[in-house]
Amino acid sequence: MELIEKLVGAKRIKEQEDEVEYVLIGAGLPRTGTSSTLTALEQLLPGKCHHMQRALKGEGDAVFWPKAGRGEVLEEDWKHFIKCEGLSASVDFPMSLYWKDLMEMYPNAKVLLTVRDPNKWYLSVKNSIRKVGAFIDSWGSLPLRLAFKLTGKQAGPALYTVNAPTYLGPKYPHGMYGAIDAGEETAVRFFNDWKAQVIREVPADRLLVFEVKQGWAPLCKFLGVTQPEGPFPNTNDTKEVQQKIGMLKKICFALWIIGTSAIGVSAYFLRNSVRLPTIKFT
Repeated sequence: MELIEKLVGAKRIKEQEDEVEYVLIGAGLPRTGTSSTLTALEQLLPGKCHHMQRALKGEGDAVFWPKAGRGEVLEEDWKHFIKCEGLSASVDFPMSLYWKDLMEMYPNAKVLLTVRDPNKWYLSVKNSIRKVGAFIDSWGSLPLRLAFKLTGKQAGPALYTVNAPTYLGPKYPHGMYGAIDAGEETAVRFFNDWKAQVIREVPADRLLVFEVKQGWAPLCKFLGVTQPEGPFPNTNDTKEVQQKIGMLKKICFALWIIGTSAIGVSAYFLRNSVRLPTIKFT
């Protein structure tokens, strides 16, 4: 599990014991500066900010998201999860997949739509987290998947969201990754349709359309909080994710070598301990 967490940058786990109010619903797609925004929001708000990084690690996430994927969670389950996790905000999948439902459940919460140039977004997803998904589904990651099986853990209980249908309906039956796999034209259209739907359906006084390059000012004004000193965070860019993918591949390759070597050594030492049947011809 720690390998996957490191791969996507799950390294900032804010401790939260006091009960907090859930005040900000992230409605932006992954790879729109959500990791940097996570870091920023956990500086600005009293509680935690949910993100796919946290979904890969949390004990509550391991229980909640498989049920959510099966459509088995009710409004009280959502509110229980958010309260128990101590969330002030959420960005990125899995929670931004459910932005419309969350907006109805929390009518006083504001909505943050993180955006960027859609063509650059396509390339970012394609060259970073999509490569992670492709590798995890490949034979190369078999040792890692076996390790999850042996430890009884699930490899990413919320990762289903990247292929899940969205509020955009049957136009994109396989969700974000389906649009990415269909090519740049479809992916850009998916991004623009997603953005337009959020802007259309969220009241203007509840919505901030935000690019991380805008820095602290619009976000702090929107939340009504004091602007911190120092630059706006910049984390988990494409180059960083690609480096982590390379690290994971090397680890899995090493596990393949160790595993096959162990099988070979075991076969060598056991070759004389297994009695073969004797066949007599008369």
